[in-house]
Amino acid sequence: MSPESPRRLLPLCDRIGRDRVEDVVARFYDRLEADPRLGGYFASIPDLAAHRHRIADFWWIAMGGRLAVPPQVDMTGAHRPLGLNSEDFIRWLVLFDETVHRYLPADLADQWLQMAQAVARRLIGQVVDR
Repeated sequence: MSPESPRRLLPLCDRIGRDRVEDVVARFYDRLEADPRLGGYFASIPDLAAHRHRIADFWWIAMGGRLAVPPQVDMTGAHRPLGLNSEDFIRWLVLFDETVHRYLPADLADQWLQMAQAVARRLIGQVVDR
C-alpha cells in the first residue's frame, strides 16, 4: 500500500451485507423457535416478524451499520422476566454458532460469534439469578 492511499477498514456489516444479516437472523430464529429448550420463549412474542426485523437491526448496528431510525432494544428488560438460566444462554450460543458457521464464511462467522458471546456474557451477568 502506498503512503498516499489511505487504508480503509470495512466494518463487519459491510463485509457480511444487510441481506445476509437478515437471512442469518431468519434462519437462526427458525432454529430457536423449533428448539425444544428455547422455542417456548418465542411462542409468547405477538409479532415474530417484527421481532426478527428488530434483531436484524440490532445486529446491523452492532456490526457498524447505520439506520435512519435505530431500534430501541432493552435487552436486560426484555430478558429478565423470562427466568432464563446459564444453560439457556449456552444453548442459544450453540445454535448461533452452528447457524453463522453454516451460512457465512468462517472468518465472518467467527467475528459475529464473538459479538454474540459478548452479548450472552452480559445478559448472563444481568438477568440470571445466582
